[in-house]
Amino acid sequence: MKFQPLDLDALVLAAQKPSRYVGGEVNAIAKDPRSARITWALCFPDTYEVGMSNVGFRLLYHVLNQRPDVACDRSFAPWPDMSAMMRAKGIPLWALESRAPLRDFDILGFSLQFEAAYTSCLEMLDLSGIPVFSKDRTEEHPLILAGGPCTVNGEPVAPFFDAMVIGEGEEVVLEISDAVADAKAKGLKRTQLLDRLAEIPGVYVPSLFEVRYRPDKTVEAIVPRKPGYEKVSRRVIPDLNQVPQPERPIVPFMQTIHDRLPLEIQRGCTRGCRFCQVGMLTRPTRQRDPAKVLELATKGLANSGYEEVGFLSLSAGDYECINPLLEEFFNKFSPERIAISLPSLRTETMNERLAQQIGKVKKTGFTIAPEAASDRMRKVINKGNTEENLLKAIDSVFRNGWSLIKLYFMIGLPTEMDEDVLAIAALAKKAHKVSRAIRPDAMINVSVSTFIPKPFTPFQWEPMIDTGETIRKHDLLRAAFPRRGPLALKYHEAKGSVVEGALARGDRRLATAVHAAWKQGQVLDGWTEHFNHDRWEKAFVEMEREHGVDWRFFTLRERSRDEVLPWDHIDCGVSKEFLLRERDRSRKLKTLFDCSKGFCPDCGACDFEKIQTKVYREKDYVPSAPSEPPPPTPEIPVADRGLLRVRFAKLGRAIAVSHLETIGLLMRALRRSKLPVAYSQGFSPHLQVSFGPACPTGVESKAEFFDLELVRRIDPKELMEALGPEMPPGFPLIDAQPLEWKARSLTSSMSAVHYLARFPEPRADLAQCIEKFQAAERCEVVRAKAARGAKGPRTGKVVDLKAAVLGIEVAGLSEVRFRLRAGNEASAKPTEVLSNIFGQAEGVRLMKEDVSFSAEPAPQEEPVAESA
Repeated sequence: MKFQPLDLDALVLAAQKPSRYVGGEVNAIAKDPRSARITWALCFPDTYEVGMSNVGFRLLYHVLNQRPDVACDRSFAPWPDMSAMMRAKGIPLWALESRAPLRDFDILGFSLQFEAAYTSCLEMLDLSGIPVFSKDRTEEHPLILAGGPCTVNGEPVAPFFDAMVIGEGEEVVLEISDAVADAKAKGLKRTQLLDRLAEIPGVYVPSLFEVRYRPDKTVEAIVPRKPGYEKVSRRVIPDLNQVPQPERPIVPFMQTIHDRLPLEIQRGCTRGCRFCQVGMLTRPTRQRDPAKVLELATKGLANSGYEEVGFLSLSAGDYECINPLLEEFFNKFSPERIAISLPSLRTETMNERLAQQIGKVKKTGFTIAPEAASDRMRKVINKGNTEENLLKAIDSVFRNGWSLIKLYFMIGLPTEMDEDVLAIAALAKKAHKVSRAIRPDAMINVSVSTFIPKPFTPFQWEPMIDTGETIRKHDLLRAAFPRRGPLALKYHEAKGSVVEGALARGDRRLATAVHAAWKQGQVLDGWTEHFNHDRWEKAFVEMEREHGVDWRFFTLRERSRDEVLPWDHIDCGVSKEFLLRERDRSRKLKTLFDCSKGFCPDCGACDFEKIQTKVYREKDYVPSAPSEPPPPTPEIPVADRGLLRVRFAKLGRAIAVSHLETIGLLMRALRRSKLPVAYSQGFSPHLQVSFGPACPTGVESKAEFFDLELVRRIDPKELMEALGPEMPPGFPLIDAQPLEWKARSLTSSMSAVHYLARFPEPRADLAQCIEKFQAAERCEVVRAKAARGAKGPRTGKVVDLKAAVLGIEVAGLSEVRFRLRAGNEASAKPTEVLSNIFGQAEGVRLMKEDVSFSAEPAPQEEPVAESA
């Protein structure tokens, strides 16, 4: 039966990070896939915390679920520990919302954001029980799609996907949904469906093209098998204001890589950096109306409880209205202590006013990407900034409160010489001198990556430097940087760069290497601890054996101007003539001006009817509210403040959420509730909330507590009505009680914790186990501690269960109840009780039923001698 939910609780709890797999987050959309006309599972070929940081992935999830006839779930690549358990137990990969196997869905849509994800796509397909090669799939299998920036040259993975989306997907995914639904209704064959999909603008069907090769191993021709299907043109949404931004964004349980409210303020970049693929692929610049940005921020924060907003753009400083928008944003949200992050800033757009705006609430790390350190190299890559720009930007940042800056550079750029490499160290030292003159504790981290030529850039014909040359340039930099101190150098691993370089510009023959690497166990290439270059070397040998071509052919070789490139049948807007012209201009150190300022370089991206540059000028900015900042918050006398103790439960899937994750989601629930919670004082103010001892992961509870300080007294009923609806699924409120200001803290006032344990099978010996425990004089448990370096294990802590267990009784054929002493002294873990008294902890379900509180210091209660 399709869409039958899998029994996953035990599997999820056995994983290293259970909340990666649990689902059920705030604002997640759980539809019944059995009642939908079409079903999608959006698949991100990396871990949950990476995938849920991707704004495009999140956006498509909401776009699809806005359709009443579409049900869209999510799935992510499992960590190797989970993959091993799934294979051992025969459990297929599933979707978070429905917990149904991925193979049951109509469409699996993979997000290809980086080449390092390719082997993980195969892993996810295999774990789902779906053939990895499209030619091996039957009518019973889902349609396997890919989208994202890598599809502009999807040839290295073309044999694995039925179709790919080229360009922006917010409209095309709905058209694909209709085509698949119609094919289902008419009973069309898979080949007929693919033929239909090829008629949708922006959809690339690899099987409808044949690639022919010359004797010299270059591509001879890319021949369409469908008449009129010679080129696939990217999809572009002309107006960013028409892109639906989710007003109720998902709030993950676990901390993601970018743990904030993402708001796209600008799409596209027309600066023309010659190394930058995404800048070429997303032309022209399209800015979102600043009034709309503010509206989306207001709704998104109210419905999520996030403490930070990310204004997303390839270069946020290029957003024309950034300064007045930030000013209005902070006037509106400064009472709520909302921070702003601008993930990408160009040095020439950074100024004193902008630094002051960003730093008003929270000083997170500040990132600037000069890319090249010498004036000549900046002209080669058309970066358009100067050393003076960088030093002024650094001065502004440190003067406005930051203590850390990250600088990003590249090595291996076309025409680069050793003096250009050494200029990185020289410029970093100048930057450090500027920073230390402002604050003595200033730190600068310099990160250096190896340039990888990418398709659809002026440098797509250039050779990449090999591993040996990369290491040599690393050595130059290491010698030029101080060995330790506040100016630190980091660089990307050289061997990983050459693999990425091959996959970036390769053709379909590289699919052999991708498949071979995966068969050897290579997954999650983007994680340093999982990347294994030896596996890739063996995979490339297999490719060479089958096709007579090695990885150097794709990576280290300069392409001729008239060579047929593997992606020549894809039209991404910018013309080949423009790219060649820019390549020639780079050799002449000529600058390309930003066309958003009025100069048209004739790149081919605009049709000047629907698709063209759209910007909002600062001179036309109209504030939506008075520009005066809010009055300072008055100091509330302690006598007028409120203090409440709140009790809540942790049930169902919520048992997979850790204690720290629980704290984070409750803080955001409090923000959503709009309750008058007090803030701490100081540099980084936070809500005045204190939590009780941690509830172990995997334990259900009806007795979790936190104490809450409010700037005014409120009735507990008011708190329940405001906070109750904002609690995440599985975390219901139970009650709230007022406290006196002199009340003891949660932890110190707890005297006992009450548990109910349910064994997986009835046990006739429960009473005898209790009697044996009660008859013993002592029952000691040695709690092992982690080893400390080379000194070996530390002495384990001895816990006396006789002192820790305050009461224990049989509650049924397979149930026992027991009370444990609270606090650090003579305390025990419930699993220690189960293991040492009953000889069984695995498979036992625990419920924390209640907590006993003592108004006075907890008495030294003797252990119970008999069953309560």
